Formats: sequence, C-alpha cells, structure tokens
Amino acid sequence: MNGTTGIGLDWSGLIGLLIIAGIFGYGNGFGFGGNNAVSTLTNAELQMGLYNQTTDNAIRGISSQVATLNDTVLMGKYDNALLMKDASQQLSNSIASIGNLVVQENQATRDMIMQNKIDSLSDTITILRGENSNLKQTAEITQNILGSLATTAPKPPCYYGYGCGCNSLY
Repeated sequence: MNGTTGIGLDWSGLIGLLIIAGIFGYGNGFGFGGNNAVSTLTNAELQMGLYNQTTDNAIRGISSQVATLNDTVLMGKYDNALLMKDASQQLSNSIASIGNLVVQENQATRDMIMQNKIDSLSDTITILRGENSNLKQTAEITQNILGSLATTAPKPPCYYGYGCGCNSLY
C-alpha cells in the first residue's frame, strides 16, 4: 500500500482533519461547536464586525493617503530646497560676474582716461617744443639783426641836457 486511507488522503492529511474538527468541534461537548458551549453570532454582531472591518480598512486607506501626501509634500519641499539652492548659486555667480565686469570696465575707463591724459600731455609737449624752437630761431635772427645793426648803425647824436655824455656809445 502507498500509505493512503482509501479516501484519497494520507495519514498526515487525516490527522490534520481531525485537529480542525477538534478545534471547531461537532457533536456534544467536543471542541467549541458543542451544544454545551453555544457560540453563535447574531446578525447584529456580524454586521458590527463587518462595519468595524470596513471602518478599519477606511482608516487604513486614509492613513495611507495621508502618508502618501506627507511624502509628496516632503519631496516637494526637498525639490523646492534644491531649486532654491540652485537659484541661490546662480544668483551668486551672476553677482560675481557683474562684479568682475564692473572691475574690468573701471580698469578700462581708467586706462582710457590715462591714455587721453598721456596723449594730451604729449601733444602739449610737441607744441611747446615747436614754440621753443621758433623762439630760439627768432632769438638767433634777432641777435643776428641786432649784431649787424650795431656795426652799421650810426651813433646817435649826443645831447648835453639829457644825461647823455659826450663820447658815450648810446
């Protein structure tokens, strides 16, 4: 034989059935289902149990939705914090770029003013050198003319009443 009882169960299955029958019982006084320990559910108790089960399920569903909402809000706050951090970094970089640009523009302006001043002074020096050269030439020409006049010019007449003595050159 292969260990079956003839009804399609082996011995462990039959023992399992006997244990279940013993727990829920049948007959008089055996298990929980005996006539001596009457335990039947009324319709109201059954409905109350189902109502409580439905309420518990609804509360679990609401609790799950609140948890999901909390997770969503927290993720939203986290995402906003990341966006604020990124925006703050971009703003900081922009301010630094503007500061660098202002410094560069100030330096370019200073360089331009300095170059204009140098050009102006260079032009003034060139003009003054030209005028100095002209003055030197004029002085030389004047000296040459005066020198040639002194040798060829007649002596002025000498008048006795004006402080000019005789025999003086001028």
